[in-house]
Amino acid sequence: MSTRVRRIVAVLLGTMLVVPACADAGGGMTGGATLPEQIVQEATLIQSKISGAERLVEQIQQYENMVQNMVTLPQTLMNQVLQPVDQLYGLVSQAQALTTNAINISQQFQNLNAGFNPQITAEYSSQYESISQGLNNALNTLIQTAGLNPNDFANQAQAQQAIANAMANPNSRNALLQGAVAVGQQTTASLTQLYNLTRAEAQTEADWRKAQLAQTTQQEEMNQTGNQMLFGSNPLNERITTRGGTLDSTKNSLLSNVD
Repeated sequence: MSTRVRRIVAVLLGTMLVVPACADAGGGMTGGATLPEQIVQEATLIQSKISGAERLVEQIQQYENMVQNMVTLPQTLMNQVLQPVDQLYGLVSQAQALTTNAINISQQFQNLNAGFNPQITAEYSSQYESISQGLNNALNTLIQTAGLNPNDFANQAQAQQAIANAMANPNSRNALLQGAVAVGQQTTASLTQLYNLTRAEAQTEADWRKAQLAQTTQQEEMNQTGNQMLFGSNPLNERITTRGGTLDSTKNSLLSNVD
């Protein structure tokens, strides 16, 4: 997410953010966990955010249908309508954090496994960045649809007042809610893509590790066989040793007959 967009999100979120992104989508999630555990945690979080995005889209659509023909809104209803919109901003921020976290996990794997093709890691990172950019674009579109200029906001209170003003106007309100639905749908699609991509990368890494283990095991078996042959502990020597007693017995018998 660009610095400008991050600033916009921070201003618009304020105290309305339901779950801070760093609490469940950043570095704290991976503390003390192995890479496979981190991937499982990441996928689980993404799934929960997909459900959250779908729920918010439904709520915003319901409010959109409810208030589209209303000229004025009671303050209590205004607060109810604004709540899922504010939560949606928070969810976009959390989705951004999850894409960053996926890149970090991917890089951890690359750092710990130097033999893994770095081009594969770079390709996954590029796709994660593309998802992040899609979220940026959706958020920018919503801000523009609401007729808001982020550069005009000196503080959080001004941003909230600008949103409230836009919601008070039926035309602006309808456009804002329609835009919020579009952002919610884009967020759902982006999170679904992120979930599938994370699982695909995890499978790619697991297949590589399995191949590496098989190769290592095969090499160890070859080394063991070679050592056995060099130091006389191989099946051929065992057969010769086993038959040695018979050969010695036969030789002694022949010598006895000669005497």
